Formats: sequence, structure tokens, C-alpha cells
Amino acid sequence: MCKVLGCGIDIEELSRFDRYIDNVDVSFMENFCTARELHNVTGNERVRYALSFSCKEAFFKALGVSWTNSGISWKNIELLFSGPDFKHHKVNVYAYAKELLKKNNAVIGETSFDYNEEFVTFQVVIVKTCDDRQCDVNGPMTAL
Repeated sequence: MCKVLGCGIDIEELSRFDRYIDNVDVSFMENFCTARELHNVTGNERVRYALSFSCKEAFFKALGVSWTNSGISWKNIELLFSGPDFKHHKVNVYAYAKELLKKNNAVIGETSFDYNEEFVTFQVVIVKTCDDRQCDVNGPMTAL
């Protein structure tokens, strides 16, 4: 049996990501995306980058921390897609984000997202297991 440790929801305006798509400020994308996220070619690039950013923000919120005070790097959280139109996704955590989940015997329980022409939203639910068994911190997400 599991209980909810935290739930984070984030919304981003797609127009914020236009300058990154037009290569005006590529360094920003390189600072917060993993190499695999940057090279993941599924779906609309603008939506994909916005969802990646929103996923990371939602993860921080689910933990009740921010990237400025947690020791978690943007690249410690990775959102990958497969299939057309973002049909399948997987959230991976690395380094300190993974350690923090393990320390709290927690996993990513659920993730969901939506988007339209103006906005993307992402939700992350982190659950804490109620027993002492070890668990996969990346949770029961769809395999790529």
C-alpha cells in the first residue's frame, strides 16, 4: 500500500519557448535538458520542450522544493517520449533526485500531461511506500 508524498502541477505558456526553437537562446535549453531530451525527436519541438520544463517544475513542486534550494539539478529529471504525438512518455530521475526519492522510500506514482495551442500542463504524483521493500524510484511509467 502506498500513500501520496506530494503532488506537483505546473502550467507553461508555449510562447515562452519560441525563442529556444528559433535558436536565439539554445544555451538555456542545454542547461535544463539532458542530451537525450534534446535529441528526442517525437512530436512538436515547441510542445516537447515546454512539457520537459513543466515536468521538472511539477517534480520540484511534488517534493515541496525548488531547484534553487534542493540540490537537484534540472538534468536530474528527464522526460522522454516515444510514439507519435507524445503517445508514450517516461520520467527518469538521476543523481540527487533519485537519492532523495530512495531516502524517503518514494517513487513517481503517476504522471500526466495535456497541451493545446497556448499552454502545456504537467502533473507528478510522488508516493511513499508503506513497507520496507526497495522500489524502482522511476515508478510504473510506460517503458520506451
